[in-house]
Amino acid sequence: MKILTAAQMAEVDRLSNEIFAIPSILLMENAGRSIVDELERAVSGLKEKRISIICGKGSNGGDGLVAARHLFMRGARPDILLLADPAALRGDALINWSIVNSIGIPSRILSTPSGAKSQLRSLQRPEVIIDAVFGVGLTKPIGPDFSGVVEWINKAAATAFVVAVDIPSGLFADSARVQGPTVNARLTVTFTAPKPALILHPACEHAGKVVVAPIGSPASLLENSEYRMDLIDGAQIRRVLELRPKDSHKGTYGHVFVVAGSRGKSGAALMTGLAALRSGAGLVTLWLPESLQRDVVGKIPELMTEFLPATGAGTLSAAGMDKIMASADQAHALVLGPGMTMHESTQELVREIVRRSPVPIVLDADGINAFSSRQEALFNEMGQSVTITPHPGEMARLISRSISEVQKDRVAVARGFSEERKCFTILKGYQTVIASPDGHIYVNSTGNPGMATGGSGDILAGMVGRFVAGWQRKYHGADWKSLGNYLSAAVYLHGLAGDLAADEEGVESLIATDLLAQLPKAFKKSAK
Repeated sequence: MKILTAAQMAEVDRLSNEIFAIPSILLMENAGRSIVDELERAVSGLKEKRISIICGKGSNGGDGLVAARHLFMRGARPDILLLADPAALRGDALINWSIVNSIGIPSRILSTPSGAKSQLRSLQRPEVIIDAVFGVGLTKPIGPDFSGVVEWINKAAATAFVVAVDIPSGLFADSARVQGPTVNARLTVTFTAPKPALILHPACEHAGKVVVAPIGSPASLLENSEYRMDLIDGAQIRRVLELRPKDSHKGTYGHVFVVAGSRGKSGAALMTGLAALRSGAGLVTLWLPESLQRDVVGKIPELMTEFLPATGAGTLSAAGMDKIMASADQAHALVLGPGMTMHESTQELVREIVRRSPVPIVLDADGINAFSSRQEALFNEMGQSVTITPHPGEMARLISRSISEVQKDRVAVARGFSEERKCFTILKGYQTVIASPDGHIYVNSTGNPGMATGGSGDILAGMVGRFVAGWQRKYHGADWKSLGNYLSAAVYLHGLAGDLAADEEGVESLIATDLLAQLPKAFKKSAK
């Protein structure tokens, strides 16, 4: 599902009129009706509720006026509060103001915003509030003139159901940051496509439940290649999860190599390998330090194992480079890093594999740390794709910035790094962000806090390896843009498995292997 900025949304509205002859007043009509449709679903006994619709002077206020009319026509008791002199209204908003006055909907004009707060205090507390004050065009924080209105709405929200029209007043549509007084909505009905602020933390915390309402703009307008942000949803996953042909065999679904593990960390390698298998890989081979033979052989019969020279510390040694390179072209993806540690010889091995691998690379954990402060070495001289899967701490080390700086603008950090290094970045955490080398962003919609547990990243690395292998099998590395969809599938299904596990185990008791147990259900659910 596309996520549109304010400018992109304005362009879609404009082109709806210029190309498809859809008048703006029809879009406004559909928007206002959608608000009422969703309110009826969310609030029982709506006809008996005291409903206040607080409207600004722009098109967002016009949407609110249309909603007032539809509520009135359905037998409800709306009360319009206009935060403007009617003489300041223009275009479609003015037309709808004339309509609501003509049919006799009660209204109050609070044309002096600074005095609106005291006037609002004198009103009987509403049971439903429609926030139609500011829309996606807001470009500066709400100042003292309207802050009293926002304060009144938020105080009333203790007992009233607040629904925002398109976006809660006070949010900047394109920003994850909250930059001034902002309405706290229980429900936001946004139009045509979600906006970044409705998806990204912390701004999204003000939106409540977000419903996307189509209002008449043709779907083809959203397929503009310049619209480079998507919310990962089930529909996108189904485009990747194709029906398996009856003549399938294990070679059809790719061979994943997992280079991982060290003394005391064999579990990371096993979970990574099993996750690749559970998510559909045809074959998985673990490449491990020879010191781990007793720890892993026979633990999971479906996993093949190869052993490489180990350092005295029980980690992978750079001396194993030639052995793994001699077999690497048998794989379709190579996962590097889980449980590796930061031993100097191990880091040297990682950097050489990344540089020389004949197949796509997935870097996780200490595989990423091997490039801390050495970004220039993060490339593959064979032209193969490189995907990194850092958590915020690993990302911070990689780019020599603080974790707080990474978290402050996760989208910008991931996008900037991917564009600069020509790699794919999966920045893990709440709303995992995937960035492609061309600046395209995918934001995940699944997952929960229970997944903040050791090993869940290893499972994601294995799943990413499986989907990269599937992409390589289909496209032979020739279509990098399509890789973003495959990475999105891995991230979405990982989070969905976590959500299913949390439903059964609760977030406190969830452990990483619970995700493995839920992967079959996650795949079945996504295939519907």
